[in-house]
Amino acid sequence: MSTFKRAFAVCLCVFSLMGLQWVNAMQGVMVHNVKARATFAMATTAAVYFTVMNHSDKAVTLTGVSVDESIAADAQLHTTVMDGDMMKMRQITDGIDVAPGAMVEFKSGSYHVMLMGLVKPLVEGASFDLTLTFANQPSMTTTVTVGAGAGEHSHHHHE
Repeated sequence: MSTFKRAFAVCLCVFSLMGLQWVNAMQGVMVHNVKARATFAMATTAAVYFTVMNHSDKAVTLTGVSVDESIAADAQLHTTVMDGDMMKMRQITDGIDVAPGAMVEFKSGSYHVMLMGLVKPLVEGASFDLTLTFANQPSMTTTVTVGAGAGEHSHHHHE
């Protein structure tokens, strides 16, 4: 086999494998726009926001989240609900389903991750890892980027 044909065959194999990895990535779960807001010096809690996209052909269920103990004592899935005229946050213990081909946005006033027992303030420009645990697929770790701090309107009541 000539050098040219051998090189062509190797390239073809490499591109084929790259294509398979791309297809597999497109069929799984992807997490985008993972961010948290900077906190003030004495803050004990913070929120993390992101979007989960399910490119698979079956529903997936996000059952938990975790961060390194150097960031916070605990990380929990939460949602925001109206209780009378007060907005309150509640921990989600039964998971969050993401339908096939759908996405779920974690944002202020909706689903979010609460970091409880912050070890130190979240500083703009910093980053840390967040691990998402699913009931029916492998866990995944993503990087949280800390952006500008929250305004005064962002305080909510936790129970």
